[in-house]
Amino acid sequence: MIVMESKTEPKTEIEFISTSGVFKTPFSMIIILQLFVGGIILIVVNLWFLNSIYFLLTGSQFYPFEPKAEWYYWLLVPLNCYAAIYLFTFTVVVFSAGIFKILNKIYPPKEGVFEKGSKDWVYMHRRFWTAYFPVWLARTLPLPWLDIVAYRILGVKVGKNVVLYEGYVDPLFIKIGDFTMTSLNICIFSHLIYHDKVLIKKVNIGKACVVGPHTIVSPGTIMEDFAVLGVNSYTSIDQELKGNLIHVGTPVSMTLPIQSLEESQKKAKQVQQGKDNSNSIKIEKNLE
Repeated sequence: MIVMESKTEPKTEIEFISTSGVFKTPFSMIIILQLFVGGIILIVVNLWFLNSIYFLLTGSQFYPFEPKAEWYYWLLVPLNCYAAIYLFTFTVVVFSAGIFKILNKIYPPKEGVFEKGSKDWVYMHRRFWTAYFPVWLARTLPLPWLDIVAYRILGVKVGKNVVLYEGYVDPLFIKIGDFTMTSLNICIFSHLIYHDKVLIKKVNIGKACVVGPHTIVSPGTIMEDFAVLGVNSYTSIDQELKGNLIHVGTPVSMTLPIQSLEESQKKAKQVQQGKDNSNSIKIEKNLE
C-alpha cells in the first residue's frame, strides 16, 4: 500500500497502482496526423527518385524531370529505402516535438493531484500520445541511441552516456543524470492514474545510477548519484534513494551496500569456508 500526501488534499491510501498512460482517449488521433505529415514529407523528398525509377520501368515520367534516370539508379534503391526510414522517423519526432511545445504553451504542465476530466488530466493524455509514436519509432530502428535523441527533442532531460534500453520513460518531468543505465522492462513514471485521479510529480535520477530489470520508479522519486534500484523492486511516491546503496523491495524497504569485486570474492570464500567447516563438524559427529 502507498500513502500519498499533497498540499491540497489529505493523505490518500492507494490500494493498487495503475501505471498505465494508455488510457482510452480520442487524442490518440494524433498518431494519424503524425503518419500523415511524415508520409507527405517522405513523398516530397523522394519524388525525384520515384519519378526516375518509374522512368526506368516504363520509359515515361509521371511529371517532367531532367536529367533522365540512369541504370545505376537501381543500385541506389536499397540505400534510398534505408534513408527513407530514418527521414520518416526524424520528421515524426521533430513534428511531435513541435506539437509537444504547443501543448505546453497552451496549458503549462504542473505537479499535483487532478480529477478525471480536468485540463491537467486531458493535457497529460495529449502529451502522452504525442510522445508515444515517435519514441516507438526510434526504438524500432537498429541504433540504440535514437530513442535518447527522441526524448531529448521532446524535452526530457537525459544526460550524456545514458542507456535506456527498452524501458518506458514518461515524456514530462523526468531528469536522468549522466552515465545512468536502465535495464529491460523498467518504467519511470512522472504520473500515476488511480480511480478517477491522476498524480503528477517530478522524478530526478542522479548520475551513474542503475535502474534494475523489472522495476518501477514512481512519481516524486529521487535517486541520488550512484544509487541502485534492485531487480523486481518499485519505489513509493516521493521516496528518496540514497547514493552508493542497493535498494530493494516492493515497495523499496531494504538497502544493501555496494561491494567491490574483491569484497564479493572475499565474502564468497568466507561463506564457502563456513560451509566446509560445517560439513566437517557433521562428519565428525557421525563418526562418533
